[in-house]
Amino acid sequence: MNPHYWQSQIEDIADRASKDSGTSYDEYIRLFTLYFDQAFRRRPSMAVRIARDFGYSPKLSREG
Repeated sequence: MNPHYWQSQIEDIADRASKDSGTSYDEYIRLFTLYFDQAFRRRPSMAVRIARDFGYSPKLSREG
């Protein structure tokens, strides 16, 4: 896949997490990580690098 495609998908995930979390930053990070993990099951390394710019935290996804 194209990195621009991943960037666009990750921006959409970030927007959704932002709307769903209200004003809580911790909730945004939790939701963004959850949504990212659901959308990118194989997690290409480029997608993970892009997601980290938006607050992706792989440790959070394991705490579930």
